[in-house]
Amino acid sequence: MYQKPTVPQSIGGVLDDTLQLYKASFASCWVPALLTALIAGAFSYFVVAPLTTGLPQTNTMLAFMSRYKDMGPGYSLGNIGVWVVTLLFNGMMIANIAAVSRGEASSFGTGLSLSLRRLLAMMGATILFSLVVGLGFVLLIIPGIYVAVRLLLFLVPLMVESQGPTQALGTSWRLVGGNWWRTLIVITVLFVILFVLELLLGALTGVVGVFIGGRPTDTAHMIAKVSLATLAIGMVVRVITGPLICAMGVALYHDLLLRKGGGDLEARLGALPKA
Repeated sequence: MYQKPTVPQSIGGVLDDTLQLYKASFASCWVPALLTALIAGAFSYFVVAPLTTGLPQTNTMLAFMSRYKDMGPGYSLGNIGVWVVTLLFNGMMIANIAAVSRGEASSFGTGLSLSLRRLLAMMGATILFSLVVGLGFVLLIIPGIYVAVRLLLFLVPLMVESQGPTQALGTSWRLVGGNWWRTLIVITVLFVILFVLELLLGALTGVVGVFIGGRPTDTAHMIAKVSLATLAIGMVVRVITGPLICAMGVALYHDLLLRKGGGDLEARLGALPKA
């Protein structure tokens, strides 16, 4: 059974707490992670598959890229739909993981109901996050990275404490302040692990693809195989890593609350609205 730390942890302690919380909450998170992967994967498949047919034998890559430019508004609307669904299920996973961290039972219905109620706030906060971080990158790359790390945890207070978009971004900014480097290290270590996992899955998928489909006979066939293999990898990775990334956010947020001595916030952290 997961035991939430009551004192600030070392970097290794936060990573270990993330893994423990991930294992304890995976049963309540794999379904929304799977649904996200299936919806995003299906959209990508129906976009990519037609692009790989009828390509010329010369300048194949240029022809492939030019088709992306001619997809029209349907492609943009589809991307927006996938983004909204991803936010919805990510919010659901954060709510379920936070419930598990408090020793409470979590359910698909409760998490989905809360995430639906908070969906507009999540959309608004994500747009604000993108605008602020984008501005940082326009100014210089380093300010963009700095701002991104300071604001990265905004979805946790937005979901768990029902904070508004600007308040949630401000909470993340305040908590990460003074702990920027340790936050960056925790995030970097976890994403290196996920990157290695994706590489291993990619290599395995490539080997299986060669055995099943044989060598590609032309460039278009090769592009099709690589694209479909990438989609398959992405779907598997989403199911495994989606809950892990959300667990990291909750574990890191809790650790920063303890470091800041945020007793009032900690009390509100337990006030998850019931469906």
